[in-house]
Amino acid sequence: MLKLPTALCEAIERGELTEAQLRELITLEAKALGLGYEEAVLRARAGTLPERYPLRADLELLVDLLAA
Repeated sequence: MLKLPTALCEAIERGELTEAQLRELITLEAKALGLGYEEAVLRARAGTLPERYPLRADLELLVDLLAA
């Protein structure tokens, strides 16, 4: 389970993530996979994140939100 900073959890609960917070969340999830931010973003866009990673869909969604 990924442990998130309190401020980030509160922003998620409010549904008010800033772009910086979104990047922070992507970075944390990428780190949990043993990836850097850039590699995680590239792999999420290419659909090549590890299949067994339970938050794969979340990371792909976060990357999609970043592009929006």
